Amino acid sequence: MDIYSKKQRWKQILLLAAIMIGVGSLWYTNRLVNDIEITERQKVKTWAEAIRIMNSADFDTDLAFPFSVIESNTHIPVILTDSEGNILNYKNLDSLKVKDPRYLQRQLDHARLENDSLVINLGGDEYQNIFYRDSVLIRKLILFPYVQLGVIILFILVSYIAFSVSRKAEQNEVWTGMSKETAHQLGTPISSLMGWMELLRQSNLDSSMVSEMQKDASRLEKITDRFSKIGSKPSLKVSDLSRILKESLEYMRVRGPESIEYLLDIPEKPIRVKLNETLFEWVIENLCKNATDAIEGSGRVILHAVETETGVIIDVEDSGKGIAKSKFRTIFKPGYTTKKRGWGLGLSLSKRIIESYHHGKIFVLSSDPNDSTVMRIILKK
Repeated sequence: MDIYSKKQRWKQILLLAAIMIGVGSLWYTNRLVNDIEITERQKVKTWAEAIRIMNSADFDTDLAFPFSVIESNTHIPVILTDSEGNILNYKNLDSLKVKDPRYLQRQLDHARLENDSLVINLGGDEYQNIFYRDSVLIRKLILFPYVQLGVIILFILVSYIAFSVSRKAEQNEVWTGMSKETAHQLGTPISSLMGWMELLRQSNLDSSMVSEMQKDASRLEKITDRFSKIGSKPSLKVSDLSRILKESLEYMRVRGPESIEYLLDIPEKPIRVKLNETLFEWVIENLCKNATDAIEGSGRVILHAVETETGVIIDVEDSGKGIAKSKFRTIFKPGYTTKKRGWGLGLSLSKRIIESYHHGKIFVLSSDPNDSTVMRIILKK
């Protein structure tokens, strides 16, 4: 459980880091934009003064300097109008569109909204207005922090997905290797145990004792077979689901606490569905075992099954302590457990068996604290 708490914490830290970088970039860019806006307004003022000098100059005035000032503006879009708002001149606008009066009017409207105009006093009651728009550089800088924040979030997201996929693939390899090694290690002592039981049977011992030992040895063989199938594509064949559920529940009834009642709610007729019996039994036993562990004192575990037009629905219901809604998905992740002992692999393996091998679904349907929890399996026909 600590693994997933830490994982959630790391997600929050990464998101917070991305937000802080984005906010810091936004703050710095806004400062930079403000400085550039001040500089550009000062340039437009100088440009306006050069226009005033040229408009009021006589024939003897040297206009080289004001002319050079006007020509030096190569990036700030400006529009010169008379006192009545008629456009007299413009600079740094789209040369392909300026012939369209509507385009010029739109640019003038944008300029009015973006910046305050500058007035050129020509003497007397005559004056002209200079309107200007933000340069392309400012417009790009305004968008830059948002683009940067998006890139950072995208990078973190891609990195996290790549890391998760890689880690999951590594976990699968570890589980497969561990399962096959477990099956291999169990094989030799089970074979030896079967030989010893045959000797005991020939020694005229109590047959019931040998029979019970035989059951446990057969159980070990089944467990070994289950582990050997992890990591390999199991064969699916049409089986009677009703029989499997009865046998699994009977197994739990014999070995479960007497204070817990095990009930079966299934149709009387056989339910035919394609599955791997060995692995599917493992899933049902895992769910029943978890349901039993969730019950403190007396209670009940009920297996429901219903056949639909498209498949089969199996519900494992218990009257235990329940599962928090926030943990509905987490409980299927490897390593998650609320028990003091165990590796927390039971439900994770169950999910793998149902979804990867049987192409079905397994999930928590509902859970009410200290009342009822229902785990649902859906299998297609």
